[in-house]
Amino acid sequence: MARPVDLKGIKKRASEALERTVKRYERLSDTLDYPIVRWVAEMTAVEAHSVWERYAEQRLVAAINHYPQHFIDEYGVRGVTRISAGLAVYLARQGRRYFDFRSTSDLIARGDHLVSDARNPFRLLPQLHRQYLDALSAVRNCVVHRSEAATVAYKRQLKATYSIIAAPEVGEFLNAKDYRAASPARYKSRLHGLVAIVTQSLSDT
Repeated sequence: MARPVDLKGIKKRASEALERTVKRYERLSDTLDYPIVRWVAEMTAVEAHSVWERYAEQRLVAAINHYPQHFIDEYGVRGVTRISAGLAVYLARQGRRYFDFRSTSDLIARGDHLVSDARNPFRLLPQLHRQYLDALSAVRNCVVHRSEAATVAYKRQLKATYSIIAAPEVGEFLNAKDYRAASPARYKSRLHGLVAIVTQSLSDT
């Protein structure tokens, strides 16, 4: 019998990857000129988002693998009591070659569909954390695509999450310290705050 997906290992690898990327940012920000530090912050945010995206796929795969009964019952699959890791990947990706989700609400809806509301780990995310994760996604898209649509979404997300009306350039936004009382990493950079949210989300789910 194939072993179940190792959820503890998934969480550990994702946490270690986040720790490495933020330490690299901190080390470089102490030694480089500010314009380059802004670029490093952007790349760090992109990497942090990729860690979250990879983790989200692997966490959903683990949920399908550990709790297959909802999918089996929902689709009337006969003669099957387990879903292998390979099939779980196929289901999580919806038959595509890669895993992708538009927002946290989209991720939650997919989890509901595949493992039920009760077994969906992403339903454990607090509403505020969902908003920050969507902000990180908007930051990532703005950096990677540089399109008008991505910039509009970035500005909209900053207004909703940080109450920022005039959105600065991404690197400047990420490097700026967050003094809000409700900040996830008060007195540290906004990048630190976003990474803190991802780290907590790994634990919560």
